[in-house]
Amino acid sequence: MRNLDELNINEGGKPVRRAAPSGDIISEFERYCGFSLPEDYLRLLNHANGGHPELDSILPLQEANAGRWAVNLFYRLDGDKSSDVGLWKAVETWRPILGKLSLPFATDAGGNQFYLDLSNDPPDVKVCVHDENFRTVDIAPSLEVFIDGLEIDSDMI
Repeated sequence: MRNLDELNINEGGKPVRRAAPSGDIISEFERYCGFSLPEDYLRLLNHANGGHPELDSILPLQEANAGRWAVNLFYRLDGDKSSDVGLWKAVETWRPILGKLSLPFATDAGGNQFYLDLSNDPPDVKVCVHDENFRTVDIAPSLEVFIDGLEIDSDMI
């Protein structure tokens, strides 16, 4: 996986200063979900616990001609179980739609959910398009490939 500093994950243009999730929070969240968080995802949380990546755009595996997808926000993991930008609320909201072995980890500006499909090894990255009857699009075969594929969308500069 690329150096996560390259993503320039920020909040309001400043580096994310939120502490990484504690071991107790991670354990509680894993018990709640019924699965362990993948190592690559823990690495991302430890680097920047939530925030907006500057390198935010990726071409999906399928439907490449349809254009790029852009990450607006990575969810954070902390003790706040009601935050709209937290993993607790994302899992509570999206688990009934995505399934028990899915972990929403980011959202685009329109509320579509990037998630890890934990039924695969390694977990692959998909996006759930909520305004298209919750259609799913395969984005990357792993979180590592997803992170490595993120770049600045030249059309948005």
